[in-house]
Amino acid sequence: MKAIFFNLLLSIYAHSVMAQGIQVKAGDQFPDILIKNLINSPVKFIQFGQKQDNKIYILNLWGTWCSPCIPEMDTLAKLQMHNPASIQVIGISDEKPSRLINYLVKKPSKVWLCSDTSGFFYKLFAFAYVGQSAIVDAKGKVVALVKSDLINQKMIDRLVKGLAVKSTAEFKEKPVNSSDDIFAVDSTQIHSFSLRGYIKGQHSGSKRYTDKSVFDGRRISFTNATIASLYKDAYGVVSEKQLIYELPEKEVSDFDHKETLYSLDLLVRPEERDSLMMILQKKLLLLLPVKVRVEYRVMPVYTLINKNFTQKESVDEKLSYGFSGEGYDGQGATLANFANDYLSNEFSLPVVDETGLTKRYNIKTEVAMRNKEGILKSINDIGLDIVKQDRRIKVLVFYK
Repeated sequence: MKAIFFNLLLSIYAHSVMAQGIQVKAGDQFPDILIKNLINSPVKFIQFGQKQDNKIYILNLWGTWCSPCIPEMDTLAKLQMHNPASIQVIGISDEKPSRLINYLVKKPSKVWLCSDTSGFFYKLFAFAYVGQSAIVDAKGKVVALVKSDLINQKMIDRLVKGLAVKSTAEFKEKPVNSSDDIFAVDSTQIHSFSLRGYIKGQHSGSKRYTDKSVFDGRRISFTNATIASLYKDAYGVVSEKQLIYELPEKEVSDFDHKETLYSLDLLVRPEERDSLMMILQKKLLLLLPVKVRVEYRVMPVYTLINKNFTQKESVDEKLSYGFSGEGYDGQGATLANFANDYLSNEFSLPVVDETGLTKRYNIKTEVAMRNKEGILKSINDIGLDIVKQDRRIKVLVFYK
């Protein structure tokens, strides 16, 4: 009965967190709730404030789908090994236990892993992104909220001595709840253009309107985007290696300073549908303080080659795809789409399609861990491989 009663309380508390925007901050007492669903710990749950031990707990919000999180977890694992009596690191992920178990098979660790598929703890701290940690002392007080890559032995030593640690974490802004189009474009408009600065409460991102919309193929929107990300989308460039700066990079790509971000919406006439990106390029070159020019340079790339490609041909004539740290899922995709739009985003070098396959396919990959080895295995599993070579490819040169 106690377990059932607790689960009910946790459910009510979780709903309260989401409904009321409750946020645990540095200096607060950790809520009187359990950390459960631990994968590899000797205990079934953790409840802070109970006199179980005198350790400092580091709750790292992460995921195997997050590429920067993997080296951060390696560092935390080393700190755990060096400080077994004074700290306990708990890696909290929104993934199912099976993915975390697979991670432990590849990387055995003294860091305890916790499956939180509801994202409860992520919401509890209102972190802006994963790769950030809550540090809780033996009395259950949240002493700091920090970026995980800043946790080192010096910080551990300060914590053990009871000294203050500066909070460095970044948090989500309170979202603007509105079902209206923030650019006020209604279905009767033939064409429109809007360029603004930072819009509070909106995520950074872009949206292309598909055939499920009245703006099919005619509209593209960006919210809180850097100059670099605007130009990259406009010119179809994905890899950071294809960006050349003739001015300080921070003037072009800096998400940390809101005054450098832009929000943009472009709707073209129906007869201009095929020229959407060309029109966007012209608008950006005319209105932004930084310009670009296209050049072609010989540089190292990965070429995508066909070993024994297994994916089925698609009847879809239009591309529809999505990807995350767990893999790619596309319908009506060409291998050129797959290489440029997805793999160039995942690998350290641009990826060029040299498979010789020109038809459309339904392509699906599954990435067990978002690092080079995990992504490489996922494309090997569908009969593809990559080879490092030099090729002449498009680059964007930023200048004023």
